[in-house]
Amino acid sequence: GKAIIVFQIIGASFGPICGAMMVDYLLSGKQWTGPRAGFNPAGWIAWALGFGVGILPILKIYPVPAAPVAAFVVGAVVYWLCAKANCLSPVVPLPKKA
Repeated sequence: GKAIIVFQIIGASFGPICGAMMVDYLLSGKQWTGPRAGFNPAGWIAWALGFGVGILPILKIYPVPAAPVAAFVVGAVVYWLCAKANCLSPVVPLPKKA
């Protein structure tokens, strides 16, 4: 009976992740360069701040319109700022195709 809240939490959680992934893709020349090694501070900071924005209306703290979209935008902008501040962990090199 509380499916809407579940989907709002999913949007708040995955919105910033998708925003960060989009920015990482764009910064790497529109190609996937591979996973990042270990703990990626830029990704965690982008997720935390984006999730914070996305969860505000669920906790009834502030009525953010289109909260999952706002979480996506915040995650993307914060990831970009962190990338420009050189907070990215290195990319794990992938094996070449045979």
